[in-house]
Amino acid sequence: MLLVPVCFFAVFSLYPIGWALKYVFYYYDGVMPERFTGMANLHRLMEDQIYWSSLWKQALFSLKILIELPLAFVLALFLYTRLRGRNIFRAMFVMPYILPGSTMALVMYILLNPYNGGLNQLLLLKLHLIDQPIQFLSGGWTAFASGMVMDAWQNFGINMLFFLVGLTSIPKDVYESADMDGATWWKRMRYISIPMMYRILQMILFLSILGTLKSMGPFLVLTNGGPNHATEQTFLYIFHQFFGGEAGSNYGYGATVAVVTALMLVVVSVGYFKLTKRMDYHE
Repeated sequence: MLLVPVCFFAVFSLYPIGWALKYVFYYYDGVMPERFTGMANLHRLMEDQIYWSSLWKQALFSLKILIELPLAFVLALFLYTRLRGRNIFRAMFVMPYILPGSTMALVMYILLNPYNGGLNQLLLLKLHLIDQPIQFLSGGWTAFASGMVMDAWQNFGINMLFFLVGLTSIPKDVYESADMDGATWWKRMRYISIPMMYRILQMILFLSILGTLKSMGPFLVLTNGGPNHATEQTFLYIFHQFFGGEAGSNYGYGATVAVVTALMLVVVSVGYFKLTKRMDYHE
């Protein structure tokens, strides 16, 4: 029974990892024969300012969880009550996560269009808050913020479900005892709900951080890394190395960037679990 999953793991996980590790030391563009280059790819990576800048942008992009997770938690509390039609609200909130990311990005692109986009028409014609359309996707920071909002919009629904599962797993007897002692809503949340959801909070936060550190979908469709690499995140940069960027495809250099970035993610993951383990021990 283990043979089939082990074979799939070897074909789709171990073999690609071995392939990537091999091409760290090669130049290969997919057309000409591969050429051994030794440590040239690593030396190029150390001097690649676009890559190191993309790491900073990827880390900055992860701050969108400060919007996404609180929103998901508040909505989970909202749906945890005995609200009529709450299943309809659940479906509505999860719908952005179910839809393909490219579809969500196209919807966002239409909304942010400076000529006939819904957001500019609302600000310009309805609310009269601006005098001329805003070029959301042409400026570096506005384009970056637009991608962050889109990604938070797409992923808050699944985190809301995770929070909802955590809330429903808490025994109701605990809340009833707290009510008998006269606990307020805030004390119930602070001393019961959040502490008893620690494990699921730990996993939600970890998956959210890891997901944002690997995300590239919003900017791939909205800006393709522009303008002038302002939204060039690390995994989008890796994508461009494999499938053609300004300098064409280079599988060897793309493999080098991917391997080094993967090692960084391993360090982040191990550090995160050690940190949360110490926090748990402190409690």
